[in-house]
Amino acid sequence: MSNFEVLNNLPYYDLWSEFVNLIDSGAIKWHSLNKDQICINTVPGYEDDIHLGRGSLHYDWDNNYKDESGKIIVPERQEKFKESDFSVICNQFKGTRFDDVFSKVKILYNIGRIRVMNLKPKTCLSWHKDTHPRIHYPLKTQEGCLMIIENETVHLKKHEWVWTDTTKYHTAINSSREERYHLVVSLG
Repeated sequence: MSNFEVLNNLPYYDLWSEFVNLIDSGAIKWHSLNKDQICINTVPGYEDDIHLGRGSLHYDWDNNYKDESGKIIVPERQEKFKESDFSVICNQFKGTRFDDVFSKVKILYNIGRIRVMNLKPKTCLSWHKDTHPRIHYPLKTQEGCLMIIENETVHLKKHEWVWTDTTKYHTAINSSREERYHLVVSLG
């Protein structure tokens, strides 16, 4: 059984142009924060917070530290959310193509967070499992950007919706010299 499935039930979007326009206009601040992801949707009451859904919903990686022996300690988040809590669009994305994506995807799927995730050049994610499958929509990708789930390696193509079984061990590799950006929808 394949860990990747191309989906044909969602429309094509030029989200990369929209994303660049949002950064250029100052509507979202990406590079100044040195972050690798932002959330398109959020929890009611946090509509201005595009960072609330970054990373782990359980662990607070922004506040990790080393203990006396040098071991990295990652504390639990003070406020814990579930994927299903992310039910409203962030204000920064209202009226954009991302708002349209949010509306269309949630009609077809039981969704959680929708994030734009960046993978820097010549980097790799840790070998890990997620609690829910994901749908990827590459906004900017190039040769050398690969996703590996168990022993299956795939280059996800730009403007193609792909269901991925990230409940299995997986990683992503960007062996290119350019940044890679994917829209990633958590299911569940």
